[in-house]
Amino acid sequence: MSLQGLVFGAASHAAALGGHRAARDWWTGRLVSPPEGPFDLWIHGASWGEFWMLEPLVRSLAGSGKRVLVTFFSPSGMRGWVRYAAPDGVEACLVPPDFNPYVRRFVDRVQPKALLVLQTDLWPTLVSECLRRGVPYGVAFAHVPPGHRWWSLTGILDRLLLRRARFVGLQHASGLAPAQKAGLQALVLGDGRFDAAAARIARGEGPLPGWERFSDLRPVLVVGSSWPEDEAIWLPLLMRRTHWKFVFAPHDPARADELIGRLPVPALRSSAWNTYLDAALEEARVLVVDQIGHLFGLYGGAQAAFVGGGFKQGLHNVIEPLAWGLPVAFGPSLGRHWEAQDALRDGVAEAVASPDQALAWLDRNETTPANASWAERQQGALRALEAQLSLLNQELTS
Repeated sequence: MSLQGLVFGAASHAAALGGHRAARDWWTGRLVSPPEGPFDLWIHGASWGEFWMLEPLVRSLAGSGKRVLVTFFSPSGMRGWVRYAAPDGVEACLVPPDFNPYVRRFVDRVQPKALLVLQTDLWPTLVSECLRRGVPYGVAFAHVPPGHRWWSLTGILDRLLLRRARFVGLQHASGLAPAQKAGLQALVLGDGRFDAAAARIARGEGPLPGWERFSDLRPVLVVGSSWPEDEAIWLPLLMRRTHWKFVFAPHDPARADELIGRLPVPALRSSAWNTYLDAALEEARVLVVDQIGHLFGLYGGAQAAFVGGGFKQGLHNVIEPLAWGLPVAFGPSLGRHWEAQDALRDGVAEAVASPDQALAWLDRNETTPANASWAERQQGALRALEAQLSLLNQELTS
């Protein structure tokens, strides 16, 4: 039994009984029976964003006739799944609590042939149960630089499990030395989000229908995944650069009303997009995104992008606008986001901490042409992961 799983399970169960909504969702979602196996590959990740790191590979596996099970730790993963058109043979559910008999019953039903853990959502009972049954496993897209918990005293149990992985694929070379020192079968795969973003662009995802009527041959700034601290940078600038158009996509769309109330000009809403006449689209200077699922395509209709979370909450996805080749800016707090650090180093992104700095960045990039070459050089992670999975499959069939 996993101490980590036992502590979390007890705490979340108590919170659910106390009426905590997120804890209640976490438990009630696990009352649904998982799909029946066998599955050629079980992929586990924390939430929806982790799945999108290898979504094109999942499509490829499904196209070759493989059955794939995707599990999420967070119920938000399933909320994303219901909006997703999954290929035939790909199913999803929530992962069981990390202690037996929950895990044992779950594995009995899904019968995986192999397990792939995404990033660092490594649950001891889950992995141990698979190993006990002879199910091989690997890890993909872990970002674990020096100082990560895996390399500390508290990470000793993680390291014991990781030494039994067929491969531990890293996002960035900064984690390679500590992984090799720990005796892991480690290699640098890269970050599958670059491949996934490129695949979405290639499939034709883009801005809202009739976008050219809103943009009206004027530069557009998309402020993506924003929080009040990010918006405080840009709201004072709306009246100082009136030839720009602005798109605000709050990280929580429920904040749309509050944000619209703070704007100095009227705003359109994405949820009402199809109701606006051409004249309204052309005259509007601001669009507020009050729905989930549009941000990636909107970057494709922009001149520049500012990504939120870099002041307080934690920087959000900078890879998506970089994949479109946009000039990108964000707040000064990068955390462990190596992609943002490398983008700064290579001059394809900029950190700003005040309205004046943001305005100077905006002016410099008013006519900068899109250039996705930097993001294209980061691609290839999914090919590398596919090669590792092929070796695993050869091992299973030999």
